[in-house]
Amino acid sequence: MALGVRQLKGREFDAVLIAGPKEIVARFSRGPKDLCVALTRATQRLGILHEGQPPAVLEGTVAPLA
Repeated sequence: MALGVRQLKGREFDAVLIAGPKEIVARFSRGPKDLCVALTRATQRLGILHEGQPPAVLEGTVAPLA
């Protein structure tokens, strides 16, 4: 199931995959807060897919795949 960030508020999921965190931050006026909402919806597993460097709000928290 794919949901937009705004649809996630108040919900929790066993696993969450966030695609394009830079786009979330850049696209919306509440971008960093929307990303925070998305990041806190997972209860067991969290994955983040991004190209290049992660957004500044995630620096030091995301390890690149080898």
